[in-house]
Amino acid sequence: DRGQGGARPQDSGGPRGYGALVPRARSLLLLGAGGLVAGLVAVQARRLWLATTMEDDHAAYWRRRGRSPGAVLLVALGDSLAQGLGAVHPERSWAGRLAHALEARRGDRVRVVNLGVCGATAADVLADQLPAVPPEAFTDPTSLVALAVGTNDAAQDVPVDDFRRDLETLCAALPPGALVADVPDLQRGAVREHGARLAAVAREVVAAHPGLRPVALEAATHRIRLWEAGPDLAHPNGRGYRRYGRAFIAALDGSGERTRSSRA
Repeated sequence: DRGQGGARPQDSGGPRGYGALVPRARSLLLLGAGGLVAGLVAVQARRLWLATTMEDDHAAYWRRRGRSPGAVLLVALGDSLAQGLGAVHPERSWAGRLAHALEARRGDRVRVVNLGVCGATAADVLADQLPAVPPEAFTDPTSLVALAVGTNDAAQDVPVDDFRRDLETLCAALPPGALVADVPDLQRGAVREHGARLAAVAREVVAAHPGLRPVALEAATHRIRLWEAGPDLAHPNGRGYRRYGRAFIAALDGSGERTRSSRA
């Protein structure tokens, strides 16, 4: 309809103009959300690609490191956590952080023989890794042996008595002063519950060997945050391994948390 004088009423820019903006805003929001999702998918795809190459890359790094000379010998026994799986740089594993601490304290280059194997259980360490420990680790008082095992025993539902037997045999064979960790907090479900049982067993076994030094990994790894997880979300990343490194270094310094059995 025309108003007086035949002129069309002007659009006031009120509700009708606002309504035209709503679809545009919704489209922009959808585009932004789509871009964010695509970015997150790309990031996770890269994380998973990194995870598929880490095992071989980390193992190759530790082989090279083991051939490098050093005045002090560190032998690491265990599983993928010794290798540093989840961290882009393998030297950020607990073994690498412990080696760095030894170098800082002693002022000498540390030769690291990292015998840890992805997927290893306590039985595997006993059968395959312990026989490969260099003889000087048992005779040279400046050498150090460190052990962290049990995550795969928990994941594979190894019976508690079997784990206790294998760990007891390992601890009896380790040289005095060796560092032996309990099982880290595995964060979720039935695996976490079984891991907690194995961690308690590990503390009991180590407490029965006064010459060994306990490493409180379970206490150190409670409530791991998402930003401390590696590409596969099952292993820590470099930030997460700081917790592991601090626990080993505290045990090295004699300031680690003692087990209840050893305090009694």
